[in-house]
Amino acid sequence: MLDRLNDQLRDVSITDWKLIISLLIVANSVALASLGWLVLTRAAPRPPVLEARVMAQVPPTRTPLPTFTSTPTATPFPSPTNTLVPTWTPTPTDTPTITPTPTDTPTSTPQPTVIRQPTATFTPNPTPTPSVDFAVSVRQLTACENEGKHHLFIYVKDINGEGIPGARLRVSWASGEATMVTGEKNHIDPGFVDFAMFKGNYTVQILDRVAEAAGPITPDIPRDELCEETGNGVANSLFHYSYEIVFQKVR
Repeated sequence: MLDRLNDQLRDVSITDWKLIISLLIVANSVALASLGWLVLTRAAPRPPVLEARVMAQVPPTRTPLPTFTSTPTATPFPSPTNTLVPTWTPTPTDTPTITPTPTDTPTSTPQPTVIRQPTATFTPNPTPTPSVDFAVSVRQLTACENEGKHHLFIYVKDINGEGIPGARLRVSWASGEATMVTGEKNHIDPGFVDFAMFKGNYTVQILDRVAEAAGPITPDIPRDELCEETGNGVANSLFHYSYEIVFQKVR
């Protein structure tokens, strides 16, 4: 049996031995501390029982209470007579007189003297003397005025706007020209004459007078204009445009 115990002890590792020894040391320390506490407790004197201390004390001597002597009633003092205090009248405070701050008298600034330049007298420019005897104006007829025609409607007027009969005119174009005289259609106007155009450009002049020329004028306008009054869709259209030409005497 001892051999078996030796074999088991040899199997215990160093770490296990350290643990066993540490536990034995702790157990011995606890046991020694308990024994020391018991020895000290029994050696110390025990305090007497509270009941024995109370019975051993001598009862104290009772001190007699003092006899109460009543205090004589004090003679009442006479009520003082109320003395009237004079009413306080506030002393009026003098209102300070406000001295007006002197206002600076503005110094008048001398106004600059304006020297007006004399107004220039407007002299109208003299009306230039026309360089021609007749001035010309050209107007394209509207669709409803034209109604598909392709004409030159020519008027020659005097300085008062009256038609001048017998005035000679020349209409020219690229391949020719034509001469006309006013007054052949007096039922319209003494100074009226017309001329039918076709393709191309046209120029109109007054003969035997110093006058402006009208043109070039052409009916070659590729645009259709409707006359809403008559419903004519080609009232103004390609090769169907007309013009009013007025030669107005100006001198």
